[in-house]
Amino acid sequence: MRRVVESRDMVSFVVSTVLGLYLFRALPFPVENNLLQMVLLTKPHSSTELSTPLLPCLFTTPTSHSRFCSHLHTSLRCGRKEQVEARRLAPYVPPASRNDLDLVIGELHHPQARPAGGTPQWLIVPERGLFTGIAIFGAVGSGKSSGCMYPFAEQVLAYQAEKGL
Repeated sequence: MRRVVESRDMVSFVVSTVLGLYLFRALPFPVENNLLQMVLLTKPHSSTELSTPLLPCLFTTPTSHSRFCSHLHTSLRCGRKEQVEARRLAPYVPPASRNDLDLVIGELHHPQARPAGGTPQWLIVPERGLFTGIAIFGAVGSGKSSGCMYPFAEQVLAYQAEKGL
C-alpha cells in the first residue's frame, strides 16, 4: 500500500489518461446539435473554435479529480505516520551571558517533518549577518514591532550589557 501512496501521481496520471480517452470516444463533440448547426452555417470555421477548448477538459478534469481522491485517500487511510521521537530544544542562552553577538530568531525544525520533530535547533543570525539588515513584513497591526523588533533589539542591547561595553 505504501508503494501505491508513494506513486500516487503516476496512478493519478494513468487513471486520468484512461478516463480521458474513454470520454473522448464516448462523448464526441455534438456536431449534430441544432444550435451548433446554426452556428456552423453562419460561421463555418467556428467548430474548431468551439471544440478545441473542450478537448483538454476531457483530460484535465479527471486528472484533478483523481489527484484529489488520491490525496484524500492518503490523508484518511495512510496519513498515519510513525511518530518521530522529538528531541528537546537546547536551552535558550540569555543574551547577557552569550560569548558571541548573535540574534535568536526562533526555532528551526526539519522542513518536511510533521509534526515538528527530529532535532530542533535555534535559528540564529550571527554577528556578521546583523550588519546586512533584516526585513520584517506584515500588515498594519499584525505585531511586527512587538513580535520581532522589540525582542530583537532587546537581545542586541542586552549582549554583555553588565560588562559596560
